[in-house]
Amino acid sequence: MTPREGLPSFKTTSLAKVLVGEQPCYLSPWIQGHFKIQKATRDCSGLALWKANHTAALNTVVERFKAEGWKCSVERYFRVTGQTAILTGKTDLIAQRPDNRPRIVDVKSGQPRESDVAQVMIEQTAIPLSWQSPHMIFSGEVIYADHTVSIPAAHADELKPKLFLLLKRLATPQRPDAVPSESNCRFCDVSKADCPERYEGTEDLSAETSLF
Repeated sequence: MTPREGLPSFKTTSLAKVLVGEQPCYLSPWIQGHFKIQKATRDCSGLALWKANHTAALNTVVERFKAEGWKCSVERYFRVTGQTAILTGKTDLIAQRPDNRPRIVDVKSGQPRESDVAQVMIEQTAIPLSWQSPHMIFSGEVIYADHTVSIPAAHADELKPKLFLLLKRLATPQRPDAVPSESNCRFCDVSKADCPERYEGTEDLSAETSLF
């Protein structure tokens, strides 16, 4: 692994999964934040299909917002540098209209997850900081194929101290313990070469008993 220059850098998607417990292994984001790694091999055909579905869904949402008079900024990258770490990400859509509070919108084509909502909450905190307008208030939305989850600014404010605490924790040079399992390692980008504890077997938790 090659150490990153400067402060460790963490992505919103990884942080969101840790914050809501979908990824209980802190080692995964820690390694990716502190080192440049060769990502674990994935099924590229499945990833290409996911990207195509996401692009189509996002385009539909953007056209709807434009038709309603919103100014749309699509797939905006952001970067916020703190004293201990760097927070980076890409938001699907920032929508602005003079008569409404600006919105941060994320479009999802898969099954709903708690980390989807947490990701937008992080963006509601990070975008104002990246715009050097820390007091700017955004509402948030996660748009799925069959429903929309609205995220008040107040909920993002409640998550903010937990986010900052997590960033400080991951920024320390102390390597966290691995928490390997089939579910934790299945979509992890850290390869076995960089994480010897990575689970790559078949997890079978079924058995027979005469106790009942």
